[in-house]
Amino acid sequence: MMSSGFIYKSAIELAGLIRSGEASSTEIVQAHITQIKQHNPSLNAVIILLEDEALLEAKACDAEAKQGQFRGPLHGVPMTIKEQFWLKGTRSTLNSRRLKDWTAPEDALVVTRLKEAGAIILGKTNISKEMMDYQIDGDIYPTCYNPYNKAYSPGGSSGGSAVALAVGMTPIELGGDMGGSVRIPPNFCGVYGLKTTENTIPTYGLVPKPKNTKGYLYDMAVIGPMARTPEDLELVWNIMKGPDKGDRRITPIHWKKPTQRQMSDLKIAWVNGWKDHTTSRQTQKVIKDFIQLISSQGGQTEQLAPKEGLHHQTLELHNRLSMMMIMQDLPWLVKPLMVQGLKKGFLKGEEHIHWKFKDSFTDYSQQLGQRLQIIKEWETYFEEFDLLVCPSGFGPAYRRCKIGTPITYDGTTLKYIDYVYPYNACFNATGHPAIAIPLGLDKEGLPIGVQVVGPYWSEPELLHFAKLISKHTKGFIRPKGY
Repeated sequence: MMSSGFIYKSAIELAGLIRSGEASSTEIVQAHITQIKQHNPSLNAVIILLEDEALLEAKACDAEAKQGQFRGPLHGVPMTIKEQFWLKGTRSTLNSRRLKDWTAPEDALVVTRLKEAGAIILGKTNISKEMMDYQIDGDIYPTCYNPYNKAYSPGGSSGGSAVALAVGMTPIELGGDMGGSVRIPPNFCGVYGLKTTENTIPTYGLVPKPKNTKGYLYDMAVIGPMARTPEDLELVWNIMKGPDKGDRRITPIHWKKPTQRQMSDLKIAWVNGWKDHTTSRQTQKVIKDFIQLISSQGGQTEQLAPKEGLHHQTLELHNRLSMMMIMQDLPWLVKPLMVQGLKKGFLKGEEHIHWKFKDSFTDYSQQLGQRLQIIKEWETYFEEFDLLVCPSGFGPAYRRCKIGTPITYDGTTLKYIDYVYPYNACFNATGHPAIAIPLGLDKEGLPIGVQVVGPYWSEPELLHFAKLISKHTKGFIRPKGY
């Protein structure tokens, strides 16, 4: 097989070729390195390339394969990971001058699991500064562009991850999500992303820890896989999930096997926006067409939002709790500077939120108490439905612009933060799992898709649904020229 034939194959297909002896890991890894070198200079998706290390590891995998020894289901398969994750000996800077020299002392637990399953880490992908934007710009790395149209954002903060997938630089990716980062970039770049149920995947090594850090909370932050097929998404999720002696917060869960129900056995709720956050005409049409598709396959559908005010309360909770996560361990002199920076950029126009938060244990405990009640109310909603179909944003990818600039789409102008934040952060606040499903391209050639949310620990059903529906959708469509 020509080396170019390896590009755009799924991780499952590549693993099968290696296992059967039809291809070597070295050939496959080299093909992806070549793809990166050819296309990355114009996109800036991969910002750390570990060429020599990856080829050396591929050689070792090939030697083991010849002996009939395989490390796991990803034996010899290359992949990239988002810059935030610890990878021993490499930098994790969050694209910020504040952390420019931070080098990981060891691998993140999930990186260790992926390596033990046979994955070969090709490098790291681009990230927005401090993971606080839906575009990819920062102090250290060059701007990352959307391969479907370079004038548009690839989404953030896992934008480099989504771009790398979309142009065949990697078959699978590892992302982190505290406000939509494994759903928004997939929606902007036409791939799949799985936001996992909170506290089901170890987060040790998720972000760099500043020097002299006393402690670090990860409320609302999760790790999730990204891929071009739901089958690859499922494979990586199965590798990463579960407790670890290095992270005792992750408790054992008796994951139920997918029910193997057909579409006709599913009851699905849907909304095409929220009371305070409507969506564009195109987004509404995409969701309605998607619901009609489900109905045509026998699925039971009902347009029904959760109880009045719940979505708004959930967003308010995320507003307050996320500021506590962002500000923790920062010197007290730095905190007001951080607030001012956010106020002038990412949160411009949202003066009514964030600024009144109290950085105290009492306020934190109150937020956790409110969170438990909100989760309970969402879980009550899911007692009536298997899944919820909802928008990933007001519209598809938006034109790159100065952070904080109002965004106009479909005749409507919104505050910068309101284009995607309200549709995604709510499910970080509740901890529920959600999957970004690509549905092809719009009339402008930009990816379009939907978000599907499930009750706690419903990843098996979400993935099963994604596989079912993918048989009837356009799914991922390769960008022209790659």
